[in-house]
Amino acid sequence: MPIAAPGTELPPLDKGPIGYKHLARWCAAQQNWDKVHYNQDYARGYGKLEDVYVNGAIKAQSVVQFLGAAFDHRGWVWRVDTDFRGMDFAEERLVVRGTIEETVEAGRHVAARVGFRIRNHDRGVDTTEGKAIVLLDARGDHVVEVDDRDLPDEWRVDTAVREAGEGVPDRIRDMVGQRMDAVESVIPVDLSRLRLMADAVMGVNPWHYHPEKAARGPFGGVVAMPLYPLHGLESWPDARPFDPDPATLGREGVTDIGRLDPARLGLPPGGIFNGGNSVEIHSLVRPGETLAADCVLAGAVFDPDHAVGPSVMVHTLNRYRAASGRALITERQIMGYRVLED
Repeated sequence: MPIAAPGTELPPLDKGPIGYKHLARWCAAQQNWDKVHYNQDYARGYGKLEDVYVNGAIKAQSVVQFLGAAFDHRGWVWRVDTDFRGMDFAEERLVVRGTIEETVEAGRHVAARVGFRIRNHDRGVDTTEGKAIVLLDARGDHVVEVDDRDLPDEWRVDTAVREAGEGVPDRIRDMVGQRMDAVESVIPVDLSRLRLMADAVMGVNPWHYHPEKAARGPFGGVVAMPLYPLHGLESWPDARPFDPDPATLGREGVTDIGRLDPARLGLPPGGIFNGGNSVEIHSLVRPGETLAADCVLAGAVFDPDHAVGPSVMVHTLNRYRAASGRALITERQIMGYRVLED
């Protein structure tokens, strides 16, 4: 497959309307029980939103899906920086678009640098923007693994821990630099969860869930979707019970790291949103492997002029690995917490 020239528009990925059923299925696949994504009364009442809104995580999955398809599933989606600039609500149509900005040699690979955006066609605005690096083989072969240690430092995720900015509550300021979570899954990755995740994202390459079809593919077997570790951690059923208080968000029942429950930060529950993330994808996890991850609170800033209202933007540094020690993903996550008024 020839490598397209800079300025080339990549084939768009039309996700169609992301409806209420889609959101419920994604929450189940992700094991995300944030009520702002499925409970209208909660979203409108406690969250002060017009409706439930589309998870940032499924938009991030759609971006990686778009990048994979744009390069005929031959490239390795290595670095993705995603900036969620606005909310998309249930039943709105989303389309992912992108352009190759440059191609450069990167060790034994060719790196295609891509600018992308998600267009909300119902509102006529781009609600998500970002940049990505896809590693390609110069001969057009499939890239099934990477050794990214010799890639330029300036391409890497920012792993610095910084002091909190002005206006950040003292409780959060005192947490900067602390390890907030360390989780090892209690069960290995299994095909049932991979199938559920693929079904929720929709239109996923069968290498990510179907053993027979994957055996004929370049990986020789099933590999999880690149961002799967962000949502694949597993805990025992009684380990994270829900709080019966109707005002609680639902994050107390979630095993994800980095996307911190507002209650831990002393912030109101209804105003949480995904501000975006930067990831490096080092390797892919396979069925039978066990996930592990840890999270450090890496900084926080107060943004009085955010598009969704004054918000505290909390940065976490999250590292995902197989329990054997192999690095899977390095992530700098930004979660926003709106300063809601009564």
